[in-house]
Amino acid sequence: MIETLQRTVPFRIAIVAAPLIFHRHVLFYPDHLFPWDFRAVNLPLVTLISDSFRRGQWPLWDPFTYCGMPIFANIQAGSFYPPVIASAGVAALLGDGYLPKLLAISVVAQIIFAGLCAFELMRKLEVRPAAAWIAATIFELGCFFAAQAEHIGAIQAAAWLPLIWLSILHLRRFSRKWFAILIVSLAMTILAGLPQVALAAFASAACLAALLALFRQSDWRLSVVTGTACLCAVLLASIQFFSTAELTQNSVAKYRAEWLGTGGGIPPSALLSLVIPNYWGVFNPSTLRGPTDLTFLYLYSSLIGLVLALGAIFGKSAKWDRPFTVLLAIFTLIMLGDKTLIGRAALTSLPVQIRIGIHPEFFFCVFSLALAVLAGLGAERLLRSSRAQVAVGVIIACDLILVSSGRPMNEESSKANPGMTQDAADGSPELLTRLRAILNRNIPPSRFDMRPDVSYLWSSTAPVLGIPTSNGCDPLAPERTIELRRAFANGPRWGTCYQVENPNSPVLGLMNARVLLSRSELSVPGLQLAGEAAGYKIYENTNAFDRFFLAQQVRTVDNLTAASAIVRSPDFKPSEETIVEAPGKQIATSPGENRVRVLSYEATDIRLESESQGSAFLVAADSYYPGWRASVDGQPARIYPTDAAFRGIIVPAGKHAVEFRFVPRTLYLSAAASGVTLIGVLLLCCL
Repeated sequence: MIETLQRTVPFRIAIVAAPLIFHRHVLFYPDHLFPWDFRAVNLPLVTLISDSFRRGQWPLWDPFTYCGMPIFANIQAGSFYPPVIASAGVAALLGDGYLPKLLAISVVAQIIFAGLCAFELMRKLEVRPAAAWIAATIFELGCFFAAQAEHIGAIQAAAWLPLIWLSILHLRRFSRKWFAILIVSLAMTILAGLPQVALAAFASAACLAALLALFRQSDWRLSVVTGTACLCAVLLASIQFFSTAELTQNSVAKYRAEWLGTGGGIPPSALLSLVIPNYWGVFNPSTLRGPTDLTFLYLYSSLIGLVLALGAIFGKSAKWDRPFTVLLAIFTLIMLGDKTLIGRAALTSLPVQIRIGIHPEFFFCVFSLALAVLAGLGAERLLRSSRAQVAVGVIIACDLILVSSGRPMNEESSKANPGMTQDAADGSPELLTRLRAILNRNIPPSRFDMRPDVSYLWSSTAPVLGIPTSNGCDPLAPERTIELRRAFANGPRWGTCYQVENPNSPVLGLMNARVLLSRSELSVPGLQLAGEAAGYKIYENTNAFDRFFLAQQVRTVDNLTAASAIVRSPDFKPSEETIVEAPGKQIATSPGENRVRVLSYEATDIRLESESQGSAFLVAADSYYPGWRASVDGQPARIYPTDAAFRGIIVPAGKHAVEFRFVPRTLYLSAAASGVTLIGVLLLCCL
């Protein structure tokens, strides 16, 4: 055992070192980060988590985007994924300025974890340490991790793939320990933040178990064990799974099939990048000429690695070649999706609710690992001596680092693209200072919005800037908020980011948007130029409503469809009429000097004082969502969907204490299910 360990230690060290060298700029240079969605999506969400930890709270509600939405249910946030929690926790102690590097360190550490698990997987496949190292190197430096660095949810979920496959190999002879490891590994892919990669992991587990039985490397019972582990993993991840399912039903995500069409996939021509890495010009986005997102046009995993994999596929068949060859073929076809006749027919035959969650292009994480495994098997067969394997492994590592590292899809400079930080907006401290000065006059702060000539990045980075917006940019955008925003912007119901096309719309003020950002001059009644900075014009909206107000008059309707039709009508006047979804009910309001005073405002706990001469209807221009509870003088009050997107309650005459609290029942029930399952998994290991 000691001798074996000594022989493998150098390879394990190399597996740890390679990603550190590959991502050296992001890890060790202060002005380098992972690009695109890392900064625009993941960093703002984890910033909100970190800020919640700093206040001693668990992150439940995001008050910054879309007039509010549940962050715990937004799977992209990774609110229950241990590495994300650890990064946010450390940043809560050290300061949010450390968060980008902490997240980057976490991501690279998980890539190293994936490489070490791939090494153990290959050792289980009975190859020598050097051949196992070749496979691990190709996986951790190869196409998926090199191209998908912007999607940390994808990286985090894919990092568990080798351990999942290793567990299945061990479970050919049932072991409680490896059964528990398989459950936890599968659950982690759900918690990691990108459900499409989690689906790929589950599918690959089921497929590998079936193929091992088909090629007589196990029996049919392995499929039963794997299927049971998959069900247990969903239960273990209930805290995220069911919360996200609830958000999906209340978001535009349920309409994504209208956008996806037949399902999507990687174009077959992307396979050319296996041989010619820059075939589509992905190394320079300005010269990109590919048919899709450049992160799905890069499949390069080294030329020698490809040759070794082909040697395993087409050479004399050995024990493990056929199962992994078929696995590679199956998932190559799946990742091509609707770009092949077979894939299009299969996808269109699926129910819409299943098809919208697949996104076949993300299945190329399985393609990447299967290719690496076959390269390791090919190295074991074609390279007879360990010295030859080591030499080839060094060449492969150098090839992948020189060709793939430091490319637009895995790093960018904050000097070249300043983006949004706690101290500056688009590189301008003055611009952010001016915005905060206007918005922070009120408690809670008023919101800002933006014209189409302003980057959508403003929409998603509000938690980083620390100022709220009525806009957002998220595939889980609240359905009701999007319906309201379509009053001043054209687009389908599945849209996620609607800028203010019609600044004359009174709905802009209804959403508590006191500032409108524009690159061009505007001449609109009620919009006054409050300043200019960094090429932006800051318009103050004098018609902006307070966050909380008492309605002048109420019109009741039956449902969201009816409410949406009214608020999107050019005749809608929110200053005169409030639309409430209360079928068959009449809601009276009283004229006179009515007022609402904010006593305290927290993300999940709002305390107000209302005063009216008669019965009144109080409107909270915050998102309507299941889990919000209201009380008047300590007595429960019904919350009505109001003006399509907001919350409203009836308050009696006189002075009253009003409270809104967010108590997400789905979260607590699903957390209980996760807790019970976790206890079961721990008992399974201990017995």
